[in-house]
Amino acid sequence: MDLFRIVGSKLQALERTQFKLEREIQRLLEANLDAVFGIRFLASEFSTGDKHPGRIDSLGLDENGTPVIIEYKLASNQAVINQALYYLDWLVDHRGDFELLVQKKLGSGVAVDWTGPRVLCVAEDFSHYDTYAVKTIGANIELWKYRVFGGELLAVELVGAGTTGVAGKTGKRSAVMVGTKPADVAAYTVDQHLAKAKGELRAIADELYEYVRDLGEDVVVAPVKYYVVFRTTRNFCCLEVHGKHLFLYLALDPAVGAGCGFCRDVRQIGHFGTGDLEVRVERADQVAKAKELAKLAYERAAG
Repeated sequence: MDLFRIVGSKLQALERTQFKLEREIQRLLEANLDAVFGIRFLASEFSTGDKHPGRIDSLGLDENGTPVIIEYKLASNQAVINQALYYLDWLVDHRGDFELLVQKKLGSGVAVDWTGPRVLCVAEDFSHYDTYAVKTIGANIELWKYRVFGGELLAVELVGAGTTGVAGKTGKRSAVMVGTKPADVAAYTVDQHLAKAKGELRAIADELYEYVRDLGEDVVVAPVKYYVVFRTTRNFCCLEVHGKHLFLYLALDPAVGAGCGFCRDVRQIGHFGTGDLEVRVERADQVAKAKELAKLAYERAAG
């Protein structure tokens, strides 16, 4: 990944710089987790106790109420995937500890969704062995590569993600099964959500799902309790399916939907999915506009 500055008709390559310590990238991202990943910061260097000793670099809660672990490395190493699995198993086995932390930091009214806890591994690079491993081991682990340019610009890029609980370009729509997941935690699939649509709406739901999923290689898809999430670094679209209609909740200024007869500003209206613009689709003639707005939400999220 290279960046260039446009100077007239010339391009000037921006010099890549590096952090000397893992703590530097950790502190920078912890202070900006919401801006970069849509994650509310909870704790740094969180101790996992004496029985399962270790320290989780960062803990957070994403836009869907999903627990998130973030681990930072200056570069990839053989332990990064094993470490991610270790902490993920610890997290789902210590839900009470995590929920107490959420109450302490964010308030007692904040709900936690245990559908599919996530681990974000952040490093300057990963090997092809790492990217292959996260696609096959069956856990919600994401590999994020970062680059620093001139000490002033930071770029992050998704280079690998687990296929359990998400739907990739192969169209796989699997349930969430994370390590030693407790039996009382429900699992949801994309198919379960799409199956709610009745009659002709099912074909519309399938088409919109596949369209949004395929907007880019960096799109991650995750089914949660009430909707299907589409995200890059953060949510840009949530698909909520009902029997006779479906909703797209998009991360767009509601003014973008002006003139759309089936769009609504939901900034002051309660709703399950994230996003300020609601697009209600009931008929095939509404699909083209819904796609146009979903693509705009993705382009803005992807920068």
